[in-house]
Amino acid sequence: MVCAKSHGKIGKWVTWVALLLFACSRGSNLEEHTTSSETVQCDSSNIRQEEIDSITNCPIQRLRISAVGDIMLHDYQMRKAYRNDTDTFDFSPVFQQIQPYLDEADLLIGNLETVFGGKKKGRDTSVYGYGTFPYFNAPDCFATTLSEAGFDWLATANNHILDAYPAGITRTLNLLDSLGIAHHGTSRDSTERQALSIIEKNGIKVGLLSYTHSLNGIHLKKEHSFMVNEYRKYDSTKVSEMCAVARRLREAGADFTIAYLHCGTEYQRTPNRYQRRMADSLHKAGCDLILMSHPHILQRLEIIPPTEEQRGSLVAYSLGNFLSSQVYSDSIPKDIGAILEVTIRKDSCGTAIDQVSVVPTYTYWRKSHIGILPVIQAYNHPDSLFHLYKRDKERVKDAFSKTLITLRGKMDSTLWSIDDDRYLLKW
Repeated sequence: MVCAKSHGKIGKWVTWVALLLFACSRGSNLEEHTTSSETVQCDSSNIRQEEIDSITNCPIQRLRISAVGDIMLHDYQMRKAYRNDTDTFDFSPVFQQIQPYLDEADLLIGNLETVFGGKKKGRDTSVYGYGTFPYFNAPDCFATTLSEAGFDWLATANNHILDAYPAGITRTLNLLDSLGIAHHGTSRDSTERQALSIIEKNGIKVGLLSYTHSLNGIHLKKEHSFMVNEYRKYDSTKVSEMCAVARRLREAGADFTIAYLHCGTEYQRTPNRYQRRMADSLHKAGCDLILMSHPHILQRLEIIPPTEEQRGSLVAYSLGNFLSSQVYSDSIPKDIGAILEVTIRKDSCGTAIDQVSVVPTYTYWRKSHIGILPVIQAYNHPDSLFHLYKRDKERVKDAFSKTLITLRGKMDSTLWSIDDDRYLLKW
């Protein structure tokens, strides 16, 4: 970095800039610097960032990534959306209450836990020619709804990806491509299997990968083995392959890497040993953000500290259900999920996580649809949303009191705070 010009405040700030330059020269990992009086962070909060920016030629880019959990269509959702007079579906109300939060993302990602195999083409055709649990197959218009909601990238490796046979994978990817939604986790041929998923926005390159631990007992024929990124039984060879992809993303120029795994134990509140093992492996492979799905309820967040070789990693062991018709039953909050918001910052010091926040969500039921509410806004400012039923208020209140406890897990509680409509994690 070079000073751009002289300032009247130079006497006050030149020492800070010198220290900042010294700190930056020691390495690209922001996590290597502490907040003690002896060491100054590259993004030191001791001086206003805009004043640092005005003194130096240090271009800064920021990117907000919003990640959601499982996106599913069950029987009730399909039947509510069906319009008998036109033999079509209307999913347009689904995201209306949560859309302002989705719109804040520069990069919106999630786990697509269905396929678009075509009408009467799946293993189950019992719902107007489409399928729900245990064999999901959604109408194409739902993919359009996801595109209109702003989804940029979807993880497609999960235990339901073969619910409309291998042909359903090909058709799903063709449809996502036609809508401009990027993806990773499944492939149409061996060449696509080797391709990397890198998205560039705001001058920052983000590499993404998707793998699943299960295909629900379905085995791909040898000629289709390239179609799904999987590591069933946590096979060490396949785990090594997955980690190699993460390293290739970095080698290909990704500033920030995200892994989205489908693993864990359904309806368990804590991650199992395999989830923790995968998080450790991916951290060592250089992944900055490690996301997981499949438990269908929220699990804790965790910060893996930096090492001499790697930056620190943020792990979300399960973001829960973002959209489904699963409900609260037997004390299992299957109707609660979260939007994880991670702002990353790139400057001459490197690229790293800058801010982390979480918007807890709740799936509500109405005659025409099942949609998504922001929990803290619904609790603090219910009049800002549509009319909440008694059950909605009870579930929102319960989620408001318990979700933060779940998310912070073993973390120091002082790292967390509540903003007007979000949980904030001090990074």
